[in-house]
Amino acid sequence: MGQASGVVLPKLDGVPVEYRLSAEDPRAIKLAQTLTAVGLAEPAAWEDAKRSPAGYVQATLKRWLTLHGAEQVQQNFALNATISGSPDIYSGEEGRPELLYLMVDPESAGYMILGPALEMLEHVHPRLPSSFYHLLVGGVQRWMRVYDYRDALERVEILREWAEGEGDQEQYEFPDVEGYVPPAMKVKPLSMKHVQRIAASINDQLSRQLLQAGLDLNKVSRRLRRPEVSEETREAFMDSNPPLPALLVSFKRHDAMSACFDDESQAFLEASPEPNLIVEIDPADRASVRQAFDTLAVLCETTVAAGRLAALLPGNNQEG
Repeated sequence: MGQASGVVLPKLDGVPVEYRLSAEDPRAIKLAQTLTAVGLAEPAAWEDAKRSPAGYVQATLKRWLTLHGAEQVQQNFALNATISGSPDIYSGEEGRPELLYLMVDPESAGYMILGPALEMLEHVHPRLPSSFYHLLVGGVQRWMRVYDYRDALERVEILREWAEGEGDQEQYEFPDVEGYVPPAMKVKPLSMKHVQRIAASINDQLSRQLLQAGLDLNKVSRRLRRPEVSEETREAFMDSNPPLPALLVSFKRHDAMSACFDDESQAFLEASPEPNLIVEIDPADRASVRQAFDTLAVLCETTVAAGRLAALLPGNNQEG
């Protein structure tokens, strides 16, 4: 996984977002036909795709991502969008023969430093930091995995359990995650209506912009519910690792959250990870295809909104 690069969020370093189709020809043909029937594909792209169903679907996927902010997504998150005949692209084991699978996963994790922004918001209202954090992390986490202080606390607990029973306990040092969590994060968040009222009346421009960006992100992320997957698909990931984090959130640069992430990331790929997003597609069913592409649009727009918010965070441009 990528580490923080010191910019607002690390970029792809020249590696483009991938658009791939891995499927048997009958499913690719059906999907190409359905995409045309529902108006998602451009028939003119058929010749450009050299009359290849897979190429036609690939062109449609790329066009759809472009329409929903792929360029902005690529600036802030390193994501791959894949349509595959297998729910597990690492093992390549086939899923249900009548389905395709739309999946989104990160190549590396984006990075946000929230400490300075939370301190600023605390001057406005003592419960605003936890409210803002809930809007930001909750919005992104509806669609992709976020690694934050809660994951770091779990990591430290696991390390302590591993160290139990060893002869010399003093030889082990554990990251002080708890010490890096601001006290303001331990209070109950405000209601959404209360945050909206504060955002409308606040005098400080940056604080108002941050709150509004958090509210916008939350709204976009809630446009659709994440589609449920079948029990058969869930069973394919019973022995998998958790999804790869698409975003690392810390309070200070190089703090305990970052240390835990760097340590834990060494084992992220010891087993095949679950996808951040997986949507089952019946390529012959118009509603199923439409749902998959609408879901992808919301994920893209959520990450675009997160990128706009990240650009406002004062901590992302500070050292220390």
